[in-house]
Amino acid sequence: YKRGWSLFKQSLALESLPSFGGVLDQELGSGRGKSVRLENLKRADRELVEDTLRVMSITFSYNDGAASLEQYMHQHGERPYAWLLYSRLGNLYVDKQRYQDAANVYRAYVARDPYTDQAPDLDMAAIEAYGKGGFSQLVVDGKHEFLERYNFESPYWKTRTRADNPRVVQELKTNLKDVATYFHASAQKSKRVADYQEAARWYRDYLKSFPEDADSAATNYLLAEALFESHQYADAAAEYERTAYGYARNDKSATAAYAGLVSFQKGEEALSGADKDLWHKRAMDAGVRFAQSFPEHPDSAGVLTRAAEEIFAAGDRARAVSVSESILARQPPVDVAKQRIAWTIIAQARFDQGDYAKAEPAFLQARELAGTDDKMHTDLTERLAATVYKEGESKQKAGDAGGAVEDFLRVGRVAPQSKIRANAQYDAAAELLNLKQWDRAIGVLQDFRRQFPQHQLQPEVARKLAVAYSEANRPGEAAAEFERIATNPAESRAVQREALMQSADLYSKAGNSPRAMGMLEKFVDTNPTPLVDAEEARQRLADYAGKSGDPARRDHWYQEIIRADAQAGAQRTDRTHYLAAKAQLALAQPARDAFRAVRLTAPLKKSLAVKRNALESAMDGYRRAAEYQVAEVTTAATYEMAELYGTLAKDLLGSERPSTLKGDALEEYNSLLEEQVFPFEEQAIKAHELNAARARDGVYDEWVQKSFQALAQLKPARYGKTELIQDAVTSLE
Repeated sequence: YKRGWSLFKQSLALESLPSFGGVLDQELGSGRGKSVRLENLKRADRELVEDTLRVMSITFSYNDGAASLEQYMHQHGERPYAWLLYSRLGNLYVDKQRYQDAANVYRAYVARDPYTDQAPDLDMAAIEAYGKGGFSQLVVDGKHEFLERYNFESPYWKTRTRADNPRVVQELKTNLKDVATYFHASAQKSKRVADYQEAARWYRDYLKSFPEDADSAATNYLLAEALFESHQYADAAAEYERTAYGYARNDKSATAAYAGLVSFQKGEEALSGADKDLWHKRAMDAGVRFAQSFPEHPDSAGVLTRAAEEIFAAGDRARAVSVSESILARQPPVDVAKQRIAWTIIAQARFDQGDYAKAEPAFLQARELAGTDDKMHTDLTERLAATVYKEGESKQKAGDAGGAVEDFLRVGRVAPQSKIRANAQYDAAAELLNLKQWDRAIGVLQDFRRQFPQHQLQPEVARKLAVAYSEANRPGEAAAEFERIATNPAESRAVQREALMQSADLYSKAGNSPRAMGMLEKFVDTNPTPLVDAEEARQRLADYAGKSGDPARRDHWYQEIIRADAQAGAQRTDRTHYLAAKAQLALAQPARDAFRAVRLTAPLKKSLAVKRNALESAMDGYRRAAEYQVAEVTTAATYEMAELYGTLAKDLLGSERPSTLKGDALEEYNSLLEEQVFPFEEQAIKAHELNAARARDGVYDEWVQKSFQALAQLKPARYGKTELIQDAVTSLE
């Protein structure tokens, strides 16, 4: 020691170094691997060592500093206390504010042997020196190198534990954060992706190195921010979510969760197809998780509401209902608009699921919350109406006809202005008809007619009212409905024809003959074919006229029957021929009655001429009827012609005698009358016999029988015999 000082004072500083080195060898040892701890030395020895280190540092500083120290170590070999030489020289430079020189000394030791126990401390000292000197970039570079050299994957930690090296651990933590922050700040200025990637790298290293650290959540958030700012939205979303949910609740949890939603939104913009669909589903899930995890967040309710809408749009009805119910369960309650959206989603989802009973009250709630928004109110009303209608359809399919009716009618009460109301009311009426509730069905159909006069179902309403009135035994009203059907130009000719005839029948049943005749007349006018139907209608018109005491009108229709049949050609049928024959027979009756009404008075010649003319008129009518060769008509006409002859004979015998004839003259006059009568009686007998002869052909109707009865009076010897019936067997004995 003294020799060293002697040389030093003689300005032989370099020459003094071996002597001072010897002191250190003696006090601290010279063997490699030996641990040097100054605090273990006695005070005097420690002061000696410190003084020796100080003078050696001064010597190195007078020369080339770190270079001279390096040369000394090269000449004298490694010593366990070498780090003290570097440390003291560096400290000396720091004291002299030669910060970069100090850092160079510290770093020289680290470069020689980076994995000694003291190397990290000197590396830290170098960084600190840069900091004191204001060399910010060198500080960053130093920290960066420190991390590369002493990260937990480096050889330094192969034989060491974190617990035994807290200073190094702390420095690593500090440097990781500082380097990451530096690159993040640089990236925000430069916008270079490489800078963002470097920042993300160090944030990730920090999280990997200190996953349980109190600052890990905040660091994870910064990592997410760096990824987001560099448009790495998928990774950003994952890190935001890890920040929000991967740590105990912290100041960044809610903010990170919401930022994750923004990342999902941004990321989706660049996607398409299946990738976009999958991404969107993840975004929806994230939205629900955020809202349910952070209900106090100001955007929570809005996010949950949007998520509910998107889940519904994606087709997940059950989950849409669940999320919407959670919106409504929030305390304090969400605003009216969000409540309405939630109720609407629940309602529509239930509707789509076929659960109409639950959909209805939800739609009612949604409509109640629509406020003054007329368009929205109308839309919800239509959906509500459709729901109630579907309830009715469901009951209808299940066989609950009564319940279906009530639901169909309820559409009009809950949504009177809805488009579907008309169909619902119509279906209610149809179901009531099936249930044979005629009067109630009539009321519903009448209301339909009043409420929806232009509806396309009006023709069907008329049909159903016609049926209902008929079944309810209200023929007059039923007839009016059939008349309505008949006059509807949209109906087919076949339907109009049938409706006219139905209307006529029902007016007749109701006792309204004028209306019945009106329908039949219209039928004849508009439906000349098929001929048989038109002829039947004319026959009925003739019958009505006859019953109403209008012979002229009656005979008009008889003549129309005859005319139509005569002109029918190939359309003529047995029935039309029969009706024409009957009509001709009926038309002969007035001439017959006119004949009978003529009295034979004196002078006989004059009145008889009138009588004979009347006879010919009547006979002509009956001959025409007989020409149809319809058995029933022919026998009647033959009988009537026979009776005409008989009547003339009787009337001649009973005619008024001239008042001037007396005695023999009168007798002679009577004899002459009898001679005049005889041919007419013969003609009557001949006609009756012609009729009676038809019995041999199997014709034995009313008129044939009457002819037999007449012959019994006219020729009793032949036709007045009574058949004797005698029992052939009187006993079994």
